[in-house]
Amino acid sequence: MNKIINISVFALLLLFTSCATLFTGTKQKVSIDSDPQGAEVIIDGQKLGVTPTKVKVDRELDALLYGGKEIQLILDGYRNLGYELDARLNTVSIINFVNPLFWGIDIATGAVTKYDNYYNFRLRPIEGKTNNPYTSNNMDKYEKLLSLKKLLEEGVITQEEFEKEKTKILGEE
Repeated sequence: MNKIINISVFALLLLFTSCATLFTGTKQKVSIDSDPQGAEVIIDGQKLGVTPTKVKVDRELDALLYGGKEIQLILDGYRNLGYELDARLNTVSIINFVNPLFWGIDIATGAVTKYDNYYNFRLRPIEGKTNNPYTSNNMDKYEKLLSLKKLLEEGVITQEEFEKEKTKILGEE
């Protein structure tokens, strides 16, 4: 009798949980980066972080049907263009070929959709605006200067050595 109950419960669970929904879920963790970094990431009207960041994105059938999910990247001095997370068929859902009900569950939950794991968007500056001082190239310079300043404050290098290295760093293009 216990065997029959266990098998029945297992069969019911399989009937109401499809493959992609069960194995990959209805959300996906995606890494989003931009060039330059520091852009605010907005998806479905919600601010989710600043690039580089990892966000959880809802898997949706609409994204699969229309080729992607729209996101916004906002950074002062750069155009607010529409960006998209590419969407494609989640191949795990193909396992559902034996039962149309499973397809229906995956479609209803959006689990048939899959995004890439990493996106890097190149932001376009607004014409006439000065370049953002926080571009990745300049950030490298600022990081080097901060490290150099710390060495000076800790007494590892002299003021003369600091000035010499600072001149080299600021002269790099």
